[in-house]
Amino acid sequence: MYIRSRNHLHFYLQADMMMNRGYFKEPLKMKLLHLVAPDYIMEFLKIMRKVQYYSQCKFPGGGILLIINKLLFFRLSRKLGFSIGYNACDYGLVIPHYGTIVVGNTNKIGPYAVLHTSTCITDTGRIIGKGLSLSTGAKITGGDMLGDHIVVAANSVVTKSFPEGNALLTGMPAVKKKELSDWYSSLSGEMKRRADAIKCLKIKMGIE
Repeated sequence: MYIRSRNHLHFYLQADMMMNRGYFKEPLKMKLLHLVAPDYIMEFLKIMRKVQYYSQCKFPGGGILLIINKLLFFRLSRKLGFSIGYNACDYGLVIPHYGTIVVGNTNKIGPYAVLHTSTCITDTGRIIGKGLSLSTGAKITGGDMLGDHIVVAANSVVTKSFPEGNALLTGMPAVKKKELSDWYSSLSGEMKRRADAIKCLKIKMGIE
C-alpha cells in the first residue's frame, strides 16, 4: 500500500504514532517536553511518510516540498544511523531505538514491522508480509518472500524464502524453530490494543 492521498498520509502518521507511543495525537505535555528533548524517531517517521507522499502525489509545489523533505530525511537518517528506504515500509512501523538499521528501498514490507538496531534487509525487492519482527543483529540477505508474522531471532541470518509465515527463525542460515502468532499479540495487551486501535482507525477513515 502506498500513500496516495492526504487522507492516506494522515492515517500513516497516526498509525506510526500509535504503534510507537501509544496514542494517535501527541498530548500537550509531550509536545512541550519535545521542545527541549526532541523525539527523533517520530520526527524521522513523520518526514519519511511525507517523502513517500510527495514522491507519489503530484500537485503544484509538490516537487519543492519533496526536495526539502528529502534533504531533511537524509540528514536525520545520518544522525540516527538509519538507511531505510522511504518506500519500503507500510504503516505502523516500530523503531524502538537509534542505531544502525539498513532497509533497501525496493523491498515491500507489510504493516506492523518492528526493526531493532544492527539489522539489515538487503535491497533485492523482496516481499515481506505484515508483522515482521527483526531482532537485534538479525539480517535478511536472501529469498524473495517472507510470509506474515515472521520473527527473526537476534543475530540470525535469513538466506531463503519462508512464504508460509507464522514462524520464529533462528540461526545462520536461519531455519524455522517453531510456529508463532503475531508479535504484537504475544507481548502484553498494550501492543495488541495499539494494533486494534489502528484497525478501527483504518475503517473509520475509509482506508483500503
